Amino acid sequence: MRSKLFTLSLLCTALFFIQCKEKAPKVINVATTAPEMVNTPLGEEAHATLTIEGMTCAVGCAAVIQKNLNATAGIAEATVDFESKTAVVKYDAKILDFDKIVGVVKDTGSAYSVSEIHQTAAH
Repeated sequence: MRSKLFTLSLLCTALFFIQCKEKAPKVINVATTAPEMVNTPLGEEAHATLTIEGMTCAVGCAAVIQKNLNATAGIAEATVDFESKTAVVKYDAKILDFDKIVGVVKDTGSAYSVSEIHQTAAH
């Protein structure tokens, strides 16, 4: 019984990762630690909310997009929420504009696109 349960859990885990891998255009390794954040003093603090299309899972998609946004110079903080398919980004408007932020998402993988981006109030 124990070996059947182990086999079933292993199969479920494999299917979960295969689903993410099949829909993602490339394999990206995700660190299990918190994403590296670039602590940049903001010259002109701005906030934006992005609607991101093409994410199929929280671990392989949303986490990688969030990691890449947080590693971008000029972005002080980014949080990507898989469930709502949104990213909230605090950035320096003197360094980055909407096109550059969208470019980071697109550079993460060709499956990802930004369908909407809005300037939002400070949090």
